Amino acid sequence: MIKIRKRNVAENTNKSPLRVGIIGMGPIGSILAANLVDAGAFVIACDIDRAKIDMIKEAGIKIEGKIEKHVRVAGGCYSLQELDGYDLDIIGIAVKAFNLKKVVSLLSESGSKKSFVMCAQNGLDNELEVSGVCGEDRTLRMVVNYGGAMTSPNTVRMTFFNSPNYIAPLSPCGKAMASRITSMLSSVNLKTEAPGDIRSFIWEKSILNSAMAHGAIAQLTMKQVMDSPEAVEIVKAIIDESVCVAEAEGIKFRENFREFSLKYLESGGHHRPSMAVDLGNGCKTEIDYLNGRIAEYGRKHGIPTPYNRIVTILIHLIEQSLPNPGRQPS
Repeated sequence: MIKIRKRNVAENTNKSPLRVGIIGMGPIGSILAANLVDAGAFVIACDIDRAKIDMIKEAGIKIEGKIEKHVRVAGGCYSLQELDGYDLDIIGIAVKAFNLKKVVSLLSESGSKKSFVMCAQNGLDNELEVSGVCGEDRTLRMVVNYGGAMTSPNTVRMTFFNSPNYIAPLSPCGKAMASRITSMLSSVNLKTEAPGDIRSFIWEKSILNSAMAHGAIAQLTMKQVMDSPEAVEIVKAIIDESVCVAEAEGIKFRENFREFSLKYLESGGHHRPSMAVDLGNGCKTEIDYLNGRIAEYGRKHGIPTPYNRIVTILIHLIEQSLPNPGRQPS
């Protein structure tokens, strides 16, 4: 049995390796875990897919493509109950957005009440889901600007990285932890910054993901979408109406955000966004946390969002037509 050492949530020492648990070993979680190991962290991988964890424990995590790494994690587990047996400084949650509430609820029932909790998935308001249960003092939000695809249970092909990522706490209590993680990731060439206000970056990334929703319906790569003048017109329309909604929420964007967005999406190359992968695998998507959430905010402010609403409805119809519409990605 592993002995649990109690620690105050505000404690953050650089004298010992950072102890991290990563929940969800898909492309986002695997890349994050591998880079934290490379930066010197003690990392425990957690996933309900037993075969995946078994392979990670036996052969480590491999990252190919934009970044090449092969690392060994300190351990692996199949459940949050097992993860609770480790004395962790921070737990990163890299599951799909629709699973976040369940994961956070299970964390709240465990003994992991001293660890910081960092959400690292697509969508708006995920950090509020975490802070509503764990409290603002324990909550961090990560905006991920890399992407990839699993080529085997323990191997990710990293297809792009539009530097930097962003990590920020919801209260000053997490500032030292956010600074430590960003420094560690940046030290191994996964540049990550800790902005004073992360809200604009959350909205920017959510809009970028939402702008590819019609490509997911058509099962297209980012390059295929951006090479089509007709598809790009839809991209621009989604961006424009989403920006109007965000500005009504008080979000301030970088100058020439539309131009920045188009360049960002063009740099994705042959990457298939996660929504396209999920639909292609007959799985549920994160549409409600992207276009669907933007449409909700539009209704709140009386702003029409026809493009976001239409793609949300279409993807809902596709999900309902699946043999098992509740099926989730592995």
